[in-house]
Formats: sequence, C-alpha cells, structure tokens
Amino acid sequence: MAYERILLDLESQRDFFNPRGSCYYRNTRKAASKIQRLFHWAKRNRIPIISTVLRIRKGVCGPLSNEFHCIEGTEGEQKLTGTIAPRRINLGLRNTTDLPHDIFQRYQQVIIEKRNTNIFAHARLERLITELESGTFILCGAGVAHGIVEAAIGLRSRGLPVILATDAVADLGDPLTEMAYLRMEAKGVIFAQTEEIITPRPAPRVARLRKSLHAN
Repeated sequence: MAYERILLDLESQRDFFNPRGSCYYRNTRKAASKIQRLFHWAKRNRIPIISTVLRIRKGVCGPLSNEFHCIEGTEGEQKLTGTIAPRRINLGLRNTTDLPHDIFQRYQQVIIEKRNTNIFAHARLERLITELESGTFILCGAGVAHGIVEAAIGLRSRGLPVILATDAVADLGDPLTEMAYLRMEAKGVIFAQTEEIITPRPAPRVARLRKSLHAN
C-alpha cells in the first residue's frame, strides 16, 4: 500500500478536548478545532486515517494524567466530534498481527484501541504501518510527551517522513513537553501549522514557464 500522506490521529478523545473532559485544558479548545480541520481535509481528499484511542480499565489511572481519563464505558473515552470517517473499521483492543485484506481500499479510517500510549507496542499497528510502503505521516492528537513523541520517533526510525501539526496537539500540561519537541526535532520531524499542511502548494514558476515556452 503506497499513499502520499497518512493522517495519524492519537487519542483525540473527549476527556482531552471536550470542556466536560477530565483532562481538559483551556488551550486545547483551539487544538480541537484544528484536529477537526485536518479530518475534514483528509475526508475530502480521501487521505487514509489511522486513529488510536485509549481504553482504560475502571479504577485504573491512565498514562496521560493523574486524573482518571478514557475509562471504558464513559463519555470521556469517546472520540472528539468530527474525528470519525463514514468508511471506517474499529479493530478493537485485540493485540494480534491479523488485518483485513486491502484495508485502506475498503475503509478510509482504521481505529485501534489500546491500553498504553506507544503505538509500536501494538502488533496490529506495527504491521499496518510496516505495510504502508511510503508516505508522509501527519500527526495530531493528545499527549505530546507520550504517544505523540513515541510515534514520531518510531516512524522516523523506520525511515518515514513525519509532519507534526503543532497547533493540533494537546500537551496536557506535561513538564516533559519541551524535551519531547527537542527529541522530535533532532530526529528530523517537521513542525507545521494545520493551514500550512492542508493548503495546496502553487505550481512552481519554472513549470509554468516551460509550459509557456512549449506553447510558443
């Protein structure tokens, strides 16, 4: 499977991005709108989407905050409004290597549930990413110092280009966020605003000049 771009959406869940969420920060309101903007762009342009969601057992404090979050069966574990594509498949929590055949030809969005933040600790996610022959990963979501930096560095270590949508992520007040950005920068992750990512680039001038010369 070869695609030019893949949207990788990490933990875009209500506990982080909805004002009623247990880990909501005021500065995540803007991030939520940018995530929704990226999804609108991806759905309109038929860009494959990989989404991960945390599902934490009742009574267990999750990995992204000291507050209980993304508890199974609660509203807070549900995905943020606008982050679900019509053609999607939820592969659940099962940590095996089996995948449906031609998955992105049948579905635009693959949702995988997990107990921790590292996507490469999940066998299905590891295989899915391995089978994507090329393409630039666009990252958004929650947990800059956890799942986002783990995903970004893991992808770069596998030789895959990564763009972090810096205005479409939530750091959740983690003191390790600055170090996470430095680690990603050192690995060659590109930082960009959402509008830079989704705005079509104009054709190079040289291309127009050659076309004009050819016409003459």
